[in-house]
Amino acid sequence: MDPILDYFAATAEASMARCTSCGKCLEACPTAAEIGLDKGAASAITGELARLTAGAGDAPLATQWVEACNGSAQCTAACPEGINVRQWVSIERMRQRVVRAPAAARTAAASRRFRNMSHSVRLLAGMQVPSAALARVMAHRRERTADFVFYTGCNVLRTPHMVFNVMDILDALGVAYEVMGGPGHCCGVYQFHEGDLGAYGRIAGHTYDSFAKVGAKRVLSWCPSCTKQFGEMYHDYAKPNFDFGHIAMFLVEQLPRLREKFATGLPPQRVAIHEHDGIEGVSASVRTLVAALPHVEIVEIAQDRGFGYVCGGPAARHPEREREVHRTVAENAAAAGVDTLVTIYHSCHRQLSGAEAHYPFAVKNFTDLIAEAIGAGGRHDYYKQYKRGGEMDEALAAARVYLETNGITLDAATVEALSAEIFGETGIAGSREPFARGLAQHVTSP
Repeated sequence: MDPILDYFAATAEASMARCTSCGKCLEACPTAAEIGLDKGAASAITGELARLTAGAGDAPLATQWVEACNGSAQCTAACPEGINVRQWVSIERMRQRVVRAPAAARTAAASRRFRNMSHSVRLLAGMQVPSAALARVMAHRRERTADFVFYTGCNVLRTPHMVFNVMDILDALGVAYEVMGGPGHCCGVYQFHEGDLGAYGRIAGHTYDSFAKVGAKRVLSWCPSCTKQFGEMYHDYAKPNFDFGHIAMFLVEQLPRLREKFATGLPPQRVAIHEHDGIEGVSASVRTLVAALPHVEIVEIAQDRGFGYVCGGPAARHPEREREVHRTVAENAAAAGVDTLVTIYHSCHRQLSGAEAHYPFAVKNFTDLIAEAIGAGGRHDYYKQYKRGGEMDEALAAARVYLETNGITLDAATVEALSAEIFGETGIAGSREPFARGLAQHVTSP
């Protein structure tokens, strides 16, 4: 018996037992229409989901629905029984991997995805952050105890200035915290998705053990995928002695102290916020924080808040729809005459930061605005500078120094890999050519 698989099976079966097959979840699902499911048959399809969970025969339409899920959580919000349908669907997708694919194939797929992520993080973080600063985030051993852990996850290190913005804010508040992140402290999401539960248990368990070893009473998460994966999947299984939640909610709790540090006389900014509803409480918390800035006015714009819990990730299974989400938010922000489009999550920032090349507004993360307001200045956003194209000689010269100090050789293959990482994903970007050409000038001769 596999205790983790048994736990997830019991969780899914508990949801199944409460389900009335009313179909409200599928009717609310933004991806059902993307794959051509008939919402008029929503009750029958949710009945299939129950059969899938019970192992009671074929469920072809429910299987299609499960595979298409992008984690939006619109299903959960619509359920009259209060079932966490996203959790249920995620578990069933994983269980189908376990049933249909050999263990060796599942392990190979999870390992491949993890290696690709680790390689990308190493390259992109290594060209933007000095080695000593990067080592602080990614270190495996912790020498001190702390009541709080700021948990970055892995992929935010592609845009590391956000991590250091948060650390500047926590330092300004006088919070005693430890920081953990990078592939060495992963949430195990790739292993979970591929059904490699042995590796998932080891990876997630190692990260939770690391939180416990520093004596954490509260883990402040950054990454929405880690927040979802730990919060909805692993936390109740592990039953640790610490709470787990998103950093934005913690900063709202600290808002009275933050207000005392806000500078006066900053240039006024009219901003629109790019939002997702899928991680409960985060968008509302960011709106509260941004609205508290004395020099900022929030401008409301029409946007699709319900397609995916974040840009990229599972939402990338539907690239044309995601491109439309990006076009809509950028064009409506421009039409509203805002000075700044504010992002919440790192993957959204990666995909929207290049909009500066095409639209008359700046793109900043909400942590940039807070760091600027408390006088920390905000860390330089190298990723955005690369993504928007144009002049970047100084940035690329700095990148070469960072790469060298982080032990990464800048050869032609690395230039190609970095160019593909930055400009290959769905999103809005400037020209790729200035980045690739400028970085190639710094290639180390063989």
